[in-house]
Amino acid sequence: ESMADPTGEYTFKNTGVVVNKTADGQIQQLMSYEGAATGFPVVLGSLIFTMPLSEAAANSGSCSWAGRGVLDDGTLAAGLAEGTWERIGNELRANVSLVHEVSNGQKIRSEGVLDFKGGTFNGTMYAIE
Repeated sequence: ESMADPTGEYTFKNTGVVVNKTADGQIQQLMSYEGAATGFPVVLGSLIFTMPLSEAAANSGSCSWAGRGVLDDGTLAAGLAEGTWERIGNELRANVSLVHEVSNGQKIRSEGVLDFKGGTFNGTMYAIE
């Protein structure tokens, strides 16, 4: 399988947003989601954006993901990811690209669209060999 062949997809619904001040004085937006992904029938996670106040108007940047899930066999799992986001034009939507490290040893790349107004975060998964 090449990098270009999708191995799955995910569909998440937003369940809340927390805006926070970090210990080092940055602003942090934490968007929580729940849904499902291929191989993970239950997923709970947060997309995390952290930036200095002076960069609050930026239309792109880095982001993180922290998630908990259940695998197809019922095993509990967790994952952490790092990546980037880029706003789509003037819309309240963004393309989000992440590289995930899962507690069961899997490495996954995901490409998705965060829709702030629609409250969704949906996309495609790719295996990283």
